[in-house]
Amino acid sequence: MFIIEKPYVSEYLVDTVLNHDWAVLDNETIEDCGIEEGAFNLWSSEKAANNYIKQEYPLIYSNSENAIEWILENLPKSNISNYIKLFKDKFAFREKLKKLYPNFYYEEISYEDINYVDKENFKFPLVLKPSVGFLSFGVHVIKNIHKWDNSIKDLHKEIYQSNSLYSDKVVNSTKILLEELVEGEEFAIDAYYDRNGTPVILNIFKHIHQNENDVKDRLYITSTSIMIEHMAKFANLVRDLGELIDIKNFPIHLEVKINKNDEIIPIEVNPMRFAGWCTTDIAQYAWGINVYECFHNQLFPNWNNILANSGKDIYYFSLLEVPDGYPRSSIRSFDYNNCLINFPNVLELRRVNFRENQLFGIVFGKAEKEEDLMPILQTDMKKFIV
Repeated sequence: MFIIEKPYVSEYLVDTVLNHDWAVLDNETIEDCGIEEGAFNLWSSEKAANNYIKQEYPLIYSNSENAIEWILENLPKSNISNYIKLFKDKFAFREKLKKLYPNFYYEEISYEDINYVDKENFKFPLVLKPSVGFLSFGVHVIKNIHKWDNSIKDLHKEIYQSNSLYSDKVVNSTKILLEELVEGEEFAIDAYYDRNGTPVILNIFKHIHQNENDVKDRLYITSTSIMIEHMAKFANLVRDLGELIDIKNFPIHLEVKINKNDEIIPIEVNPMRFAGWCTTDIAQYAWGINVYECFHNQLFPNWNNILANSGKDIYYFSLLEVPDGYPRSSIRSFDYNNCLINFPNVLELRRVNFRENQLFGIVFGKAEKEEDLMPILQTDMKKFIV
């Protein structure tokens, strides 16, 4: 079953579900998809719950973590709920990883106490983030103790904003996680575990940053060379993670960093989905695969054949974010045409309702070399706001 939820649903996802007549949970978001009545194979909440409540490893996919609330309420004792609760709680996830990473520094503090804690006791540099979070909401890199106070002020503003956009199952500011800063290249992995617990990788993205203090999700890239270089070692990590937690029939979006010692350190796992905002769809351009079909039908891409026949182009997706603190109510429109001048070989532009979300849109494209993408990181979105 698919649970289609806000904040964004791609036409590609909708078309895939319609073409296969897969079961879809009937909810309010379905009405916003613009699909004629009767097109979806809709399951009522009661029917879906009755169908999956006795299954040990339900096969369910959602494009958004807003679906978490339905899962936890209707399938509270299922393995899928256990996976979600573990991965969404970053502190609990760190506790689980202790066996694999015994020397990794982290601790959790109450959000209510954050203005009064003794920061002298913390190990800088560190990363501060909500224990339950989404995208880069509330994430701060704090290099030294002198940066602490300003970061906390910014955190309060961001938490206030996130409370108006997401369920507390998606972003929750009750607890704050502090953990050591892992310096190195950052990657994201779309993968799923099949009915036997075998991990299957579908996408590998390199997260490109403008500088060491940049935590935004502006630019991700993938290429044949990235896949060839990292596929085997990331597959080993995904396998180890699955064996540690006994994961089956479950999609994940795993974020990792590779440190100076060439160690792969998991940063977080986003459960029940692949790359957010349907950006996982870039696999259709880069690799000619449909990730939703792969998960639902338990398909294993033939990566040897795919990579042997793929070119040298770099494929990318970019999130056109509303600038931090910018009053969205004052925005009349956004000049997409002039903004996209900075984006090479655009394959697709997906416009997002910026009055309800923190994005103007999503861009898919390709380039010959990574340097061609640097103007994307330097683009000031404020210049294109009317």
